[in-house]
Amino acid sequence: MPDPIDITPEERAALYFLPPSVGGKIVPEELQQRLQDKGFATAPREDGRRWLTELGDEIRRGRR
Repeated sequence: MPDPIDITPEERAALYFLPPSVGGKIVPEELQQRLQDKGFATAPREDGRRWLTELGDEIRRGRR
């Protein structure tokens, strides 16, 4: 059984908006950094956007 995931409802909801898209909801930088610190999002890439990690995608899809 996998370890429990430490994620708040606000963080879980933000996973649906990464990477940010034109006209999409803006996730505050502080929240994006928390997701990165927990291993759910990447560091900002060349274009300045963060993407989900495999773990972040599993959580977003409800698999964890």
